[in-house]
Formats: sequence, C-alpha cells, structure tokens
Amino acid sequence: MIELKMKKEALIGMYFDDIKGGKSSFTDDGIATITDREFADFLRTNNLITYHNMLKTYEDGEIQGEFTQG
Repeated sequence: MIELKMKKEALIGMYFDDIKGGKSSFTDDGIATITDREFADFLRTNNLITYHNMLKTYEDGEIQGEFTQG
C-alpha cells in the first residue's frame, strides 16, 4: 500500500477515476492510502512523475504532493 499526500490546491484539477472511492478517498488533509496499481494509474492519468518521495508534474516539475510506500 502507498500513502499519498497531495497539496490541497493540487487536488482541484486532478482526475480520480483510477482510485477506488475517487476523491472521497482523501482526508481533509489530502491523504489517501491506495494500492500500487491505483498509484501507477493515478500518476499516468494526471501526468505526474516521481522524484525520490515527491510527486511532480511532468510538464513543469512543480511539486504536487508526496508518497511513502508501506
């Protein structure tokens, strides 16, 4: 499982179809626990890349959140 923590402002423009439960899976703090498959699909759909434990937009490298694998 992967704990995903997104910036609140980043959550506004993202697609959540790949995550079971969608946007409601995230707490008010922008935290969700998802599977490896959901994580990979979420990254692909939203054009995000990983760098160490951060999630960045592919186009401009802006940090959108962070993740930890458990």
